[in-house]
Order: sequence, then C-alpha cells, then structure tokens
Amino acid sequence: MLDNDLPVVAVACSRGPARVLEAILDWVAGTLLFIMMMVTTVDVVGRYFFHSPLHGAYESNELLLGVLVFTALPRVTWHGTHLTVSMVDGLFSARGRRIKQGVLDWVSGGILAVLAWQLHLHANGMAEFGDRSNALNMPLAPLAWLIAALTALAAVAALLRPFFFRLAASEPHKGA
Repeated sequence: MLDNDLPVVAVACSRGPARVLEAILDWVAGTLLFIMMMVTTVDVVGRYFFHSPLHGAYESNELLLGVLVFTALPRVTWHGTHLTVSMVDGLFSARGRRIKQGVLDWVSGGILAVLAWQLHLHANGMAEFGDRSNALNMPLAPLAWLIAALTALAAVAALLRPFFFRLAASEPHKGA
C-alpha cells in the first residue's frame, strides 16, 4: 500500500560553487552512512555467527553519526528544509512572510555562529586535555573541530540565505 497523501519532495540543488560544496557534502554524508552500515553489518555477523563482535563498533557508529548529522546541516540550512511549524504564516502577506523568514534566517545564522564558536573552544579544550574515545582510544578533538567547521558553514548558509532565496508571492504557506 502506498502513502499517496505524502507530498512529493524534489531534491533541492544549487548552481555554481554552492553546488560543488553540496556535492562534496553529499558524498561525505553518503560515505559516512555506508561506513556505518558496514560497521553494523560486520558487528552483527561477527556477534551472531562467530561469537566475536567488532571491537568499538558502537562507539565508532556514535562518532560517525555525530559527524553525519553536522555534515547534512549546511545543506538543510541553505535550502530551508528543516522541520518547521508555521502557526502564524496565515497572518502575514507574502511580503510579510518573506521578511519574517529573512529575520529568522539571520537569527538562526547568529545562533549557529555562536554555537560554532563554542564548539571550536570546546574542541580546543579537548585537544589540550588529550580527550580520547573509550573503546578505540581515538583523539576526539579533530572530530569536534570538524563539527565546529560544519556548524560555521551552516551559519554562513543561514546568513546568506535571504539574499538567494525568495518566498514566491503565490506560494501557499506551509504549516504543520
């Protein structure tokens, strides 16, 4: 049985340098997801057929999932495909919705920039103290710096978004 009541969602694509960056992030996200799938498969097969689970499988999937989420964040932010609840959109005209969305994008960008800065400071602290993962004894600071950089990229995407995307006047407001 098909869910015909679900809207068809087209994959959003950019042009120019943004498209190149999206392609890189998509490739990284796909690769991380594939690695997570292979780690889980090897762990399950090893555990149930050979009574020898893969050492550090759970921890590696935790770390990979964290990086995967933040790898997707810049693209989701750039295209505005976050989950949203639009309780007040019906009260605004098309121009009012554009202004509201621009303000929300700038606020989100500012919050993401502060978060990226705090993540960077936290990563520096992790490097200074030599924080390592428990099972794999892997340094955690490089992953934290990567997550901080991806969050900074999402902040830039949010801050630039109002200049590149316009809510069409004829577009019906979305709500949940």
